[in-house]
Amino acid sequence: MNRKSAILATILSILLLFLIISIFKEEEIVYESSLYSWKLDKVLENKEKFYKILKEYNVKILYQDFTSEYLEEYDDSFIEDMTKQGITVYHLGGDPSWGQTDGYDKIKREIKRVLAFNENVDHPIKGVILDIEPYISEKEEDFSKENFEIYVEQIEKSYSYCQRHELELLLAIPYWFDSIDDELLQKVIKNSDGVSVMNYKITKTSSKIKREVELANKYDKKIDSIYEIEYGKEGYFASHKEILEDYKKLKEENPSQNLMISYHHYGSIE
Repeated sequence: MNRKSAILATILSILLLFLIISIFKEEEIVYESSLYSWKLDKVLENKEKFYKILKEYNVKILYQDFTSEYLEEYDDSFIEDMTKQGITVYHLGGDPSWGQTDGYDKIKREIKRVLAFNENVDHPIKGVILDIEPYISEKEEDFSKENFEIYVEQIEKSYSYCQRHELELLLAIPYWFDSIDDELLQKVIKNSDGVSVMNYKITKTSSKIKREVELANKYDKKIDSIYEIEYGKEGYFASHKEILEDYKKLKEENPSQNLMISYHHYGSIE
């Protein structure tokens, strides 16, 4: 065999090897995801980095906190950019006081800002996601059933208002609401277009979201399982790969067409 033939044979052998590996290699699953983003200025100061993260994490839904000043400028160029990339945008906001008595008035003011923005632009925001966390309070050590009832009352009013104005309402909730009162949890899920569950128990993610997925399936609502991004920190997943492995197991144990993986938050992803 001459030198030219030997080189050709080597090349063919390498190509054959790659073909065999590709056939038997397990296909990597790519999950569509949602992403929390609290600081728009950080996003806009380095769009190239932000777009890279969106692609790497296969983000299809963005929960972005827009300031009042931003919404009042009626500049929809950012929403337009996201739309071109096939990404749906929700306004992210909330405060513990919004889940307490008279919290609805504060929620309504926030919703009105989004509605006013949408009325004045060509590329509207899809809806609002409320990260209220009413159990965080210096005045209360425990979040009781009575506190839960007050929170639910604010959510019911808010959802009704959003429905009247054809605006979606999503809710970020902790995984342990079901341990307080299952009936109230059902009202939370019914009075929203979906819930995003803070499912941060890394050794028990599948079991912690089980009831929420059952109810989301029952009422045909969207549902996220949120992963906190603190790679390498004790008590958190060490890598994106580990999160995907865990989510695959979670999804297998909690079948749902409405279940999506979510990441909290952009500022923690490098």
